[in-house]
Amino acid sequence: MRASRSRRGLGVLLLAAAAGLMTPGPAAAGTEERIGFASSGLDGTDPRNGRTLHAVLEVFDPPAEPAFGVTDFFVGGPLPGGGGEGVLYECTTEARVRARLDGLRSAGAGGVLPLICSSPVGLPDREGYAVVGMAWHGTGPVTRHVFDRGECTEHLDVRAARVAGGVRLVVPDVAVGRLVNVDPAESELRQQRVVCG
Repeated sequence: MRASRSRRGLGVLLLAAAAGLMTPGPAAAGTEERIGFASSGLDGTDPRNGRTLHAVLEVFDPPAEPAFGVTDFFVGGPLPGGGGEGVLYECTTEARVRARLDGLRSAGAGGVLPLICSSPVGLPDREGYAVVGMAWHGTGPVTRHVFDRGECTEHLDVRAARVAGGVRLVVPDVAVGRLVNVDPAESELRQQRVVCG
């Protein structure tokens, strides 16, 4: 989904900026930077019209600013004109919710996101909001990875997470419903550390 790809790109950009990888050479020598992440896939259904709801909520904890949570939403259902099932609306926002992240132990995110929903199949644009209230709790062992990045070394620690709470999506004339994590494999906590020099 586009939401997953765009947010993953944001994570890579934040890590690169934090690690000084955008300015190679002596400026990157002798540095160590960290950034934390939490993520969870969310699914739901509008009980009134049967439309399916999907999102990926992600928390970022960059070193130079407070932690924050971001997400976009996809609303699916029968396409106009009998074209089968597909995406009816994409609901996006530039806003963030407040969040916290405690290493690989836990994370949380909460707040309200204003949304603008556009349709790839020509339905009228709509506005709405999402109420976020989620918590991650790390479970099980930590998987550790090490990657050679030229003059730098990236350390990536990943731990599965149990997720509580969810998101309520409210977009009149589009969808109203609650999204929760239904697949534990889609929830995790991550810590990335880049050491240069």
